[in-house]
Amino acid sequence: MTEKKLNPVIELVSFKGEDCLKFTFTGHFSAEDAEIAVAEWRDFFDTLGEDKVIVIWDSLNMKGFDLKAQKIWQKELKELKEQIKCVWLITNSKIIRAGAKFMSAFTSYCLKVVDTSENIAFSILL
Repeated sequence: MTEKKLNPVIELVSFKGEDCLKFTFTGHFSAEDAEIAVAEWRDFFDTLGEDKVIVIWDSLNMKGFDLKAQKIWQKELKELKEQIKCVWLITNSKIIRAGAKFMSAFTSYCLKVVDTSENIAFSILL
């Protein structure tokens, strides 16, 4: 029996001199994936205290998502928005871009969308 890989893979990375929490999505993002990832995400944020973190959602290899997954993700964003400096979404998909913009409208977090990681520019946030 093969073990299911975590989707997204979540890791703390140093990117362009900034510490970031990076989520790398692959394939289809299901409600089950969202539940598991939210628990891991919350555990990480619990260790931050009052600190804020830059979040990167690398969705270049994401093929789609369940609406229930989007709702779970949106709920978590509302609860953790005070600990997020900004979310950088990397995607070429109009559907994923629209879904993220929809979520940001209800949570008032900073969302920047780029098509490659090279286009992330933290200096515009300062």
